[in-house]
This record gives sequence, structure tokens and C-alpha cells, in this order.
Amino acid sequence: MIRFNISAKLLTAFSLLLAIMALTGLFAMQKMGEVDALSGELRGRWLPAAQSLGDVHAYLSQYRIKQGDLIDAPSDRTEKLVRNAQAVIGGLLDDYAKHADGRQKAALDQLRANWTAYTDENAKIVKLARSGDASARTLFQGEALDQFYGMEDNVLAMIDQDSKAVADVSNRSTQIYAAARTVLIGAIVGGLAAAIALMAMMMANVARPLARMSDAVARLVGGDMRVHLPGVGRSDEIGALARALEQFKDLVSADTDRAEAEKARAAQTQITIEAIGGGLAALAAGDLRHRVPENGEGALAKLHVDYNTAVGELTAVLAKIVQGCTTIQTGTMEIAEAANDLALRSEQQASSIAETARTLGTFTGTVRITADNARQTSSRLSVARSTAGSVEDIARKAIEAMRSIEGSSREMSEIVNVIDGIAFQTNLLALNAGVEAARAGDSGKGFAVVANEVRALAARSADAAKDIKALISTSTEQIGGGVSLVESSGDAMRQIVGEVSAVSDLVDEIAEAAEKQATGIAEISDMVSSMDRFTQANAAMVEQTSAGTRNLSEETGRLVDQLQRFNVGDADHGPAHMPAPTRAAWQDDAPVVRAQAAPAFDGNAALKAAPQDDEWSEF
Repeated sequence: MIRFNISAKLLTAFSLLLAIMALTGLFAMQKMGEVDALSGELRGRWLPAAQSLGDVHAYLSQYRIKQGDLIDAPSDRTEKLVRNAQAVIGGLLDDYAKHADGRQKAALDQLRANWTAYTDENAKIVKLARSGDASARTLFQGEALDQFYGMEDNVLAMIDQDSKAVADVSNRSTQIYAAARTVLIGAIVGGLAAAIALMAMMMANVARPLARMSDAVARLVGGDMRVHLPGVGRSDEIGALARALEQFKDLVSADTDRAEAEKARAAQTQITIEAIGGGLAALAAGDLRHRVPENGEGALAKLHVDYNTAVGELTAVLAKIVQGCTTIQTGTMEIAEAANDLALRSEQQASSIAETARTLGTFTGTVRITADNARQTSSRLSVARSTAGSVEDIARKAIEAMRSIEGSSREMSEIVNVIDGIAFQTNLLALNAGVEAARAGDSGKGFAVVANEVRALAARSADAAKDIKALISTSTEQIGGGVSLVESSGDAMRQIVGEVSAVSDLVDEIAEAAEKQATGIAEISDMVSSMDRFTQANAAMVEQTSAGTRNLSEETGRLVDQLQRFNVGDADHGPAHMPAPTRAAWQDDAPVVRAQAAPAFDGNAALKAAPQDDEWSEF
């Protein structure tokens, strides 16, 4: 049995790789630190020391040259330069002393001793050179020269010593790099080998078992319950997965058995549903003789019996309803025929009066509409007359504005003429400047270029002024035409105002006459309406009675029609259905007259207005 689980294996593998990487990184950091220390030593000590020695060597040569100049031509300036060079060399030696070690300090002390002796000798040479003594040259080329050569030897020896130290630092850096490269290459190779070995181990202990497990799960999903699940005996996650899948396989087998039993019950339920569904379909089609077979077991068999019992009870109830509706329909038809005859007589009596009242009402409304239209026309003509006057004022103001614009255009034309004159004068000045530049020759070329540019600018200004002048002339002509058109429009508007005033007076006279006609016709219409009121009361009551009977007969007929779609078998033995007369059939003989010129009466008001109260109550 495998002891380690997958998590432990992965942790061990990655820990090993991380350890190799960490050790490699620490070693690389250590070597990089050593190289950085050597580089710091090179930058902070040897390079500044070499720079100081090089400067000392250069200034010694300059110092020697200035000494010769002082001997050849003594002066305060040359003497000052010699003193300055002496001070600079002393400072450079002090800078070198900051970076010197034991051997370098000994060489530096020797150089300083020689430099002190040389400067003392230089003081003698300067003193002799000031006095004009020729022995200054002899001293300069004799003992002082030997001292100078000795200092140069000291400086060159120190430079060689520093060069050897720099070479030593470079060699140590190269050795550290070579050692680090060898170790890092070995670490990389070892890490790759360890990674390959760990990958092979993971493939053998994880990937391949998972692949076999995946194949087994695929067969299990496909319905193969006899499949063997590998890795059940493992103690890692793969073994736990295999054992869980084994339990799942057992559950699936049990579920399959339960599904077979459920399938059998579902088949019996489907048979019952189809039987009840067939019965409901027959019931929806109106066939109440249909019965479902009373078979099945338990609650399903009782459902069949209950359905058949309910359909039987429904059949008996519907048969009784059909018989009662047929009887009601017959009585309603008889009442409807009597009410229809009475309605015809009442309607014929009220028809002529109602038609007369409607005609008078229509004529009165037409006359009133004519009078109202005449008044509205008069009002609109007044508004039009006021609007025309406003338009006339606007036209007058537009003429004044256009004339003002015309004057401004003339002023702009004068301004453009001034600009044109300025451009012409500028062109002449530029031409004169060009002539003067040509006379000046090469020294006047730049001015000639400027003169040409000024002349070109003057030409463009003249062209632009000419274009603006042409545009202003065109605008002036168009404005003059606009002034003429606006003046013509103002004359036309004044004529329109006069015509509108005349038409408004005529319309006022028409409105007054139409109002008088409408008043006379309204009085006649009121008298006819009074005559029609009593007749309409009788007609309204008869219409209500006839309408109520008619609606009752129609509703009864529709109810019987709905019941006839049910086939109740032997229970359907009532009287034959008689179709009820429709509303259109009752209304063909005489149209129903409705009160329009006078208000109609209904309910108790109609009974009070009727002259034959007792006869209607008996009916």
C-alpha cells in the first residue's frame, strides 16, 4: 500500500525544487556580494588613486615648464602660475594619501620628501631669476633637473604599483565569476534532473492512475455496472475517489431497481390519465353518455368510479335544465309578440311628430351655426385687418432699415477706396525700397527680400479691396431692389386693409339677419316639442316593455342553444326547441322612434305621463 497521499508527494517535490532554487539563489547572491565588494574597492580606492597620480605627473611637467618660462622672462604672472601649480600638486598628494596603504604610504613619503627638496630649490631659482643672475639657468638645468627626474621616477613607480593592484582586483573578480558560473551550471543541471525525476514519479503515481480512473468512470456513466474501479486499495486521494465511486455505483444500482418499479407505476398512472382524458374530451365535446372503464387498482380504480358517478349526476341536472329553459322560451315568445304589436301602434302614432320635431331642430341648429360662423368670420376679418395694418408698419420699418444699410454700404465703399490708396502707396514705397536695395548691392539683399514681400502684400491688399468693393456694389444694387419690392408690398397691404374692412361690414349684416331667423325657428320648434312629449312618453314605455321581453327571449334562446350541444341520451326528452325571434325581425316592420327634440321618459315618469294607466297595469 502506498503510504503518502498526493498532497504530500506534490509538497515534497516542490519543496525539493524550491530548496535547490533557494540554495542556488543564496550562492549567487554571496558571489555577487563579493564581486560588488571588489568593484567598490576598485571604484573607491584604486581608480581615484590612479587619477590623482596621473594628475600629479601632468602638473609636475607643467610646473617644470613654468619654471623655465620664469627664468627666461621673469614676471609676476609667471611666478603666480608657478605658485598655483605648486599648491595644486600638494593638494593632489593629499588626496592620494587618503587612498594609500602601507607600501603606497612609503612611496608617497619618498615622493613628498623629493617634492619638498625640489620646491626649496625652486625658491632659490626664483630669487636668482628676479635678480637677473645667470646662475638661475645653471641651477635649473643641473641639480633641479636631477631632482625632477627623481620625482618622475617616484610617480611612475607608484603608478605601476597601483596598476598591479588593479590587475589583482580584476583577477579576483574573474576567479569569483568562474567559480559562481561552475556552481550555477551544476545547480541548474541538478535541478533539471530532479524536476524530470519528480515529473516521471508524478506521471507514474498520479497521472496514469487518474487516466485509468477516468476510463472506468466513463464506462460507469455509460451504464456498465460491472466495471472494476482501480485504486480502491490506495491510501491517497485517488483511493478515496475510487471508494467514493464504488459507493456511487452501488447507489446507482439501487436507483435502477427503484426506477423499474416506478416505471411500472407510471405506466398504470398513464393508463388512468388517458382514460380520464378521453372522458374529459368527450365531456368537452358535449357527449355525456361517455363512461370510462372501471379498472385499475386502489385509488386509481376509485377515481374511475367517481368520474362516472359525477358525469351521471351532471347528465340528469342538464336534462332538467333543458326542459325548464324550453318552457320559459315558449312563454317569453308569446309575451314578445304581444309587446311587439303594441309597440308598432305606439311608434306609428309618434313617428310623424318626431320626424317634424327633428326636422325643425335640425333647421334651427343649421341657422344658428350659420349665425355663429358669420360672427366668427367677422371677428377673424377684424383680426386680419389689424394684422394687415401691423404688416404695413413692418414694411415701412423694413424700407427705413434697408435705406440705412444702403448708406452704410456707400460708407464702406469709401473706406475700401482709402484701403486701395494705402495699398498703392505701400506698393510705391516697396518699389523705392527695392531700388535702394539694388543700389546697396550685397548688403541690401535682405532689405530687397523684405521689399518684395511688402510689395506682394500690398498687391494682395489691393486685390482684396477690389473684391470687397465689387461685393459692396452688388449688395447696394440688391438692397435697392429690395427697397422697391418692400414699397410695393406696403401699397398692396394698404389696399388689402381697405377690402377687408368692406367685407367685415357685410358679414356683420349677414350675422344679424341669421340670428333673427334662428330665434323665430326656435319658437316653432318649442311648440312642436311640447306636442311630441306626450307621444314619446307612451312610445318610451312600450319600447322598454318590448326590449325587456325581447332580451329575455334572446337570452333564453342562447341558453337553450348552449344546452343542446350536450348529448344526454334518454334523459333528453323535453319539448322541442323553438328559435326565438331576433331583434332585427321585430324592428323591420316599424323603426323605433327615439326622442331627440324632446326628452324621453322612462320608469315611473313614463307611467305618470301615460293617459291609460289602468290598461297598462292589467296588461
